[in-house]
Amino acid sequence: MGRHTHRTNCGALRVSSDEQASIGIGSLIMFIAFMIAAVIISASIVQVSERLFSSSKSDAQTSTQPFNGIIEVIRLEIRALGGTDEISITFSLPFQAQPLPEDELSWVIMCAYPLTVDPDAVEFDQGQFQFATTLDGDGLTSMPLTEFEPATTYHMRIQLDACDLETISPTKITLVLLIDKGRTLEMQLEITSSPYVGMDLI
Repeated sequence: MGRHTHRTNCGALRVSSDEQASIGIGSLIMFIAFMIAAVIISASIVQVSERLFSSSKSDAQTSTQPFNGIIEVIRLEIRALGGTDEISITFSLPFQAQPLPEDELSWVIMCAYPLTVDPDAVEFDQGQFQFATTLDGDGLTSMPLTEFEPATTYHMRIQLDACDLETISPTKITLVLLIDKGRTLEMQLEITSSPYVGMDLI
């Protein structure tokens, strides 16, 4: 409590309590505490905002890397049957702004056999394009190819270890081509008659 002094009629000093002063001091202390808390919270919000902005800016820069094009499949055909089946793919990246590193392009081939005992059974093969060559190469022998140039045509022979193109007909085939950072191209292929070497799948 606050105290103050005043003189009585007899001239003596008298000390009395002042509750209003006590309440005022308490209110001032609470006001100062609220101000300090507000400053701390504001500083925290600013720091979090800066981090989020920095993170989103980094993500935006990553997502705007030169992956603004998608692979174009020019030709897809059966190259070999029996033993290890083989599919030949000819492709280009006509809309790429810059060369695409070879290890950032991969493929998956899934084969479903709807007429088998287990119609939900799916076999799949997957890999990258490390054996892709320009049309001058054989599409199977590794060359010193480290990146795919825009608007250049390449080809590769994909060897299937799990998928068997002759097991049953019709065979549903799904080809998925993946570019790093999440871009994909999915193609549904169907062999509606007995497969043969040279059959065009698109």
